[in-house]
Amino acid sequence: MTDSAEFDLIRRRHHYRCSICRQPEKVTGALLPVKGKAAKGDVFSTFPVCPDHHAKYMQGFFTGIEMKKIGISPEDYQKILSEIAGERETGDGLSAAEKGSLAKEETIKKIQKAQKMKMPKVHSDYKKEI
Repeated sequence: MTDSAEFDLIRRRHHYRCSICRQPEKVTGALLPVKGKAAKGDVFSTFPVCPDHHAKYMQGFFTGIEMKKIGISPEDYQKILSEIAGERETGDGLSAAEKGSLAKEETIKKIQKAQKMKMPKVHSDYKKEI
């Protein structure tokens, strides 16, 4: 979709928050790119979202309110999803099911990494004895 330097600028423009739930990146652990429309014009642009909303977006479960927040209509959303499915089908010779499971595994790894990042570190002297 976009390279990392460009996505860093996009994240900065959105104040390091999810475009849907407005949770900060420090809480969610990571922000991932999704396609939407800019406020001006019909050009698709990229928006940062938390791992939960990214998974929801990729699975096709965005609601009307969520689509409105990134500026796309249900028709645009279906086009984007079909483009994503087309990109997954062309490629390295894997079946659509295998690619889907790989995408899920990658998303799970990103979520697990994000969860590890937001776990507070407690010094052993402060732990309660049971």
